[in-house]
Amino acid sequence: MINKALSRRDFLRIAGGTASVGLLAACVAAPAAPQAGSENSPASTGGEIVIAVGAWALDSHKEVIDKLGFKDSGYTVNVEVQPSGDELSASLTAGIASGTSPYDVLDFEDGMAITFSRSGFFEPLDDLLPQDFWDDFPKTLLDVTELWDRHEGKTFRIHHNFEAQYCWYRKDWFDAKGIKAPTTWAEVAELGKVFTDEANGVWATEEGLSPGFLSVFQGYLTRQAGGNVFDVDEKWATALQYLSDLIYKDKAMNPAALQKSYDQQNADYTADKVAFMRQWPFFHDVARAKTDWFAEEKAVVMMPPVGPGGKENSTYAAGWGYGILKSAPNKEGAQKLLQFLVDKKNAGPMAVIDTWYLSNRHSVLEAVGDQGMAKHLKEYTDAGIIGNRPFHPKFSEASTKLDEIASAYLTQQIDLDTCLQQGKDAMAALAA
Repeated sequence: MINKALSRRDFLRIAGGTASVGLLAACVAAPAAPQAGSENSPASTGGEIVIAVGAWALDSHKEVIDKLGFKDSGYTVNVEVQPSGDELSASLTAGIASGTSPYDVLDFEDGMAITFSRSGFFEPLDDLLPQDFWDDFPKTLLDVTELWDRHEGKTFRIHHNFEAQYCWYRKDWFDAKGIKAPTTWAEVAELGKVFTDEANGVWATEEGLSPGFLSVFQGYLTRQAGGNVFDVDEKWATALQYLSDLIYKDKAMNPAALQKSYDQQNADYTADKVAFMRQWPFFHDVARAKTDWFAEEKAVVMMPPVGPGGKENSTYAAGWGYGILKSAPNKEGAQKLLQFLVDKKNAGPMAVIDTWYLSNRHSVLEAVGDQGMAKHLKEYTDAGIIGNRPFHPKFSEASTKLDEIASAYLTQQIDLDTCLQQGKDAMAALAA
């Protein structure tokens, strides 16, 4: 069978709001654990270890294992591309039932983490970690760990990346107009008067707002309004009203954004059609790949404009991490590989090899310095503006329903009061 691999673009959509999740249990701090390499660490008995990763991370994982020394461990590591969500779930379920999995270690995203951990797919990891392991994690990453990586007091996954959402702007355009980057929602709205030129297809701002992508921006704006999109309260209504005004009243947001994906959004930006936008960190590489277009002043990262919820609610992050399958054929090898991949001495060099391993662990930011997006991740972290992404125990269903309802409002099929009531009814039905 040919595996249908999940693209990184799909991940960035899913990570923001459409991955399936299970019921969230109370999370507590992980207990202190012996040093890795102690008598509790597995002995090196050799054999093959299979790790399944996203297609975009295949080559970099091979490079990490080769360059950072695990190839000398006595184990052979086979890095495979994991299949799409439904196929992966079926494979892991079959592995639990049969007692053996096709993989030993899995690299997986937040939504899958909730479903898979509640299904009993993963081993607890705390006893594999040194006592000072969590000292390398800032509060934002510890908060992510509590919510997405622990179940019933046990750590089942360890993040290797921390993907916040950033804002980019055309500094060259702003400088030519003699204005500064927007710092508030109101200033973003005013950009329509400055940059929008409908006749030439130029807009002050744009988003990917087609179904699936819209849920990300709903969550982002509702957080900036001071709320959680899944509460479907007045904070959600405030965010939707603001977005509708950007499109129809302020003429700042391209209305065609309601049919656009991230690839289309990025293509418009690099075609000189957008002055300012929010995007995931992969746009850093997208912009630089356009070698006939790119210049530093064309894609400058700025702090997010502040909404009614205050500066601390400016953005949220998503991420991927490693877990060991309970049905791993080579359990000891899996433990050794995971220890290697999350070790503080390797986390920084891994992020130097590829931004896929970039997080705000202290060791990582120290190793990477000002390279690539690390500078901006540190800026956002130090500013205290990165929070957890919105959570719902039925994440996929809730996101899909709110996408449908919000789309109807944003295309002017229903009014805001109807939108809010339909949202409340939909969430109540999911809770029933």
